[in-house]
Amino acid sequence: MPKEQSLQRAMEYIEKNLTNDISYFDIAREAGISVPHFYRLFKRLTGDTVGAYILRRRISMAANDLADSDKSIVNIAFEYGFESHDVFTRAFSRVYGMSPSKYRKSSTSAPLKRLTVISDQPVMDEHQMKFGLLHTEGFAVAGLECRAVQWDGDGAIGKLWSEFLARLEKIELTPDAVTMYGMCEHEGCKDGVFTYMAAIGINSFTEIPPGMTKKFITPQNFFQASVPDRISTPDAYAGAIGYARSLGYVIKDNDMIEVYDGTFKNPDVNRFRLLIPVM
Repeated sequence: MPKEQSLQRAMEYIEKNLTNDISYFDIAREAGISVPHFYRLFKRLTGDTVGAYILRRRISMAANDLADSDKSIVNIAFEYGFESHDVFTRAFSRVYGMSPSKYRKSSTSAPLKRLTVISDQPVMDEHQMKFGLLHTEGFAVAGLECRAVQWDGDGAIGKLWSEFLARLEKIELTPDAVTMYGMCEHEGCKDGVFTYMAAIGINSFTEIPPGMTKKFITPQNFFQASVPDRISTPDAYAGAIGYARSLGYVIKDNDMIEVYDGTFKNPDVNRFRLLIPVM
């Protein structure tokens, strides 16, 4: 399915569920792509996060109700998922520059329009992974962990990304905190069950929120694969590991890392870089 069509389906899902709880996992599933890939594509398209877009759409629909209905402001706030009148008023005022009650009296501001996906990029297509060797210096990450099965047969990894990205909305990140990582941790992997971490790169001295884990990746060598959109994640792992071994590399018992870097080529084509630790 073309990316524009996938994202438009996601937008339609958002519009139909503005009065319901919406998770990244549900939206990405509707789009037919992974949670971190959807997050990157959406931000590239809009310049904003999914959470901020949903908040503005809810406020916009609330503005419609303020102008066109007799519903109380409290009922409108609760209908669109705001926990209190005060929370709704603060959010509404940030967007429209006035309180809901003042907006209802004036009704001079137009509600915010929904987003329509229009591609202004040429259609790109790559079918093969590209490989190379990479040496990384040590770096720190912070994120959330879960126990997962190969290859996310129970959806735990997708739900973890959904929870992690939702929490990122509330964290004050530095401008250079743009690279996200998915890590298949080698420790304790048994019978296809392993620990997976959804994370973002941080300064090693950064304070992390309660419940998150900080981890340091030591300097090491990786066999790197750029993973195009048409290759599934399980096939990417199997292909990269198999090809590295065929070239004589020994796979180390270290974490395998998915790198979701917004500066890495074109996210419409390359979903992520896959780093396989080698000797």
